[in-house]
Amino acid sequence: MRIVLFGGTFNPIHNGHIELAKKVYEDFNVSKFFFIPAKIPPHKNLGLVPAEKRYEMVKLALDNCLTGNFEVSDFELKQEGVSFTYKTLKHFKKMYPEDTLFFLTGSDIFATIDTWQNWKELFKFSNFIVANRKEMPFDKMMSKIPKELKSLVIDLSDYVDQKEGVIILYKINEIPISSTVIRKKFKDKTIFDCLPKVVRDYIQKNKLYQEV
Repeated sequence: MRIVLFGGTFNPIHNGHIELAKKVYEDFNVSKFFFIPAKIPPHKNLGLVPAEKRYEMVKLALDNCLTGNFEVSDFELKQEGVSFTYKTLKHFKKMYPEDTLFFLTGSDIFATIDTWQNWKELFKFSNFIVANRKEMPFDKMMSKIPKELKSLVIDLSDYVDQKEGVIILYKINEIPISSTVIRKKFKDKTIFDCLPKVVRDYIQKNKLYQEV
């Protein structure tokens, strides 16, 4: 069974996240796909709404926008302190020891891999799917990651069935939007099309991102 773990702040979840999840689900023949909102991310805290509300927005988006075996996990929300990928991967590998895990992230985030807790150990638990981000093209990302990881990098067409330890470069047509831009421009109604309607309604009802 192939299982994808999609971690992030989802602050808020938007159509870019949804479209990426749909594509990965299809292209990787996924059996189970988890969205995993971070409680306290190591690197991003600016304008972060409470974890419980971000979790609820993801759940709403999944229930209304995605068809397939998609779930939202509250694992990181239940942990004490900062949310570390190492702890999350270890947990899911223990839950699914015989299955193939993929951790989905963007090239901008993966470029900082050498700052992640126990980063050298991560590849014992999972493969990585790295989606391109405009601000961090793959060639630029490759110049930033540790040398010992470069030999693990492959294209999707070269992936066979490795259970862990490979880094798959995943080229997509990006939706040119980010959670940061949405938070800054939330009062500008032109940004609304970038959010699932249920998420937009939830934000307005709970008066989130009003002071960003």
